[in-house]
Amino acid sequence: MSSLKKYQIILKNDKVHSFEFIMACLVKSCKHIHEQAEQCALIAHHKGECDIYSGDYFEVTEVSTLLTNYGLNVETKELCM
Repeated sequence: MSSLKKYQIILKNDKVHSFEFIMACLVKSCKHIHEQAEQCALIAHHKGECDIYSGDYFEVTEVSTLLTNYGLNVETKELCM
């Protein structure tokens, strides 16, 4: 694994958790500000998914694990450069 590779986390639409809960998870895990977390939750709700975080493999894995532990449905993808 090259440290030059970048990865992203994609939040999938969630019909179980409230917008407030999802936004709180994004603020805690991704360090989003409230407005950014709200936009991401709305985009995922309306479009089915939203890119919420990017970074190196270890950063993305750590954040993805946190979000999964909160019960959110996320996917991790390698970014094509």
